[in-house]
Amino acid sequence: MKMKKYEATTEQQAIEMVKNELGMDAIILNIKKTQPKGLFAFFRKAKVEVTAAYEDKPVIKEQKSEKEDKTEKDSFNKKLIEKSSQDIKKIAQQQETINELEKKLSDTEILLKQVMQKLTVSSHTVDGPRKYDNAMLQFFYEKLISQGVSAKITEILLQDVENIEDLDNLDINLIVKVVYNRIISILGEPKVLKVHKTEKNYAKNVVFIGPTGVGKTTTIAKLSSQFIFNDKLNVGFITADTYRIAAVEQLKTYADILDSEVGVVYNCDDIIEKINEFKVINDVIFIDTAGRSHKNLENLNELKSFLDVIPDAEVYLVLSITTKYDDLLSIIEAYSKISDFKIIFTKLDETSCLGSVLNICYETGKEISYATNGQNVPDDIDIIRPEKIARDLLGSR
Repeated sequence: MKMKKYEATTEQQAIEMVKNELGMDAIILNIKKTQPKGLFAFFRKAKVEVTAAYEDKPVIKEQKSEKEDKTEKDSFNKKLIEKSSQDIKKIAQQQETINELEKKLSDTEILLKQVMQKLTVSSHTVDGPRKYDNAMLQFFYEKLISQGVSAKITEILLQDVENIEDLDNLDINLIVKVVYNRIISILGEPKVLKVHKTEKNYAKNVVFIGPTGVGKTTTIAKLSSQFIFNDKLNVGFITADTYRIAAVEQLKTYADILDSEVGVVYNCDDIIEKINEFKVINDVIFIDTAGRSHKNLENLNELKSFLDVIPDAEVYLVLSITTKYDDLLSIIEAYSKISDFKIIFTKLDETSCLGSVLNICYETGKEISYATNGQNVPDDIDIIRPEKIARDLLGSR
């Protein structure tokens, strides 16, 4: 790629110069204000300097190689389809009966042995005085705390058990059932993205927002692969993440493999124009945005302006489960001021503590949807399954 600099009075003028000369595929590398220098600098206005990157020569496919290119792409797509067909499972029922609970908690006996072992030792995983006099309640309290569940929510989970009159004769199976069902209730039913074949000139607009480095672009690739391979839908991609060359190139690579098109936008006018263009041939449009710090109000307001012009946008906030719990709460609070959204958690493969998922659902009331557990596309994504999280929190991995 080559780089070129443009100077203008305002940032918008400079970006327009880039678009007019280099086209919509140019990538903004840097934007900075330049102060005038010299004796009469005081009387001259500051200028905006924009550095843009562009392809030296447009890539034009020769007619004679078109058949060969199509063969290679079909072969690669076939491999992706075969792999996704083998590995992506059908959506399971989200709410289970008590009988299903007993079947899925097949390792209850292991939990019972753990409880009995805890009863024979004096050490505890939680520092300080015991929370409960009852040994089994104390065991589950420590188990949930060790999984990252807050003390407040742990006490709420055990409240119904604590209120049972005959605590000395508590059955461990009863405790598991009560706590399991409370966890399921707090997590709620996951809200998945529903897309169907649409009428001409309409497409569902799905926007992905969140901090930098949480995996928005990879998540988009995983979800779009499922809709393309499983549901046979037409998917278009739009990226507003023009500040990172890697993000644009990564999305273009995925789109090329999936035989889809990518549009690059720089402002609100661009996004409206590109949506109108893409909705003619697509059922759904996935829109990638630049990572925004929840502490930068100016950037969040810019994102809000961007979201406000997208018609009927379904918004997903992408969060890494490895982020500190207090920071997750701050991020959700900040983003809640600019849009309503559902939550996608990434990097579940990088932690063994899922308590933050439960804490966030309880404290914020936000709906959860998907979770990713690796970098493989399209394999490593699934609907968040409350019953699985409940089993993991109770130690039934």
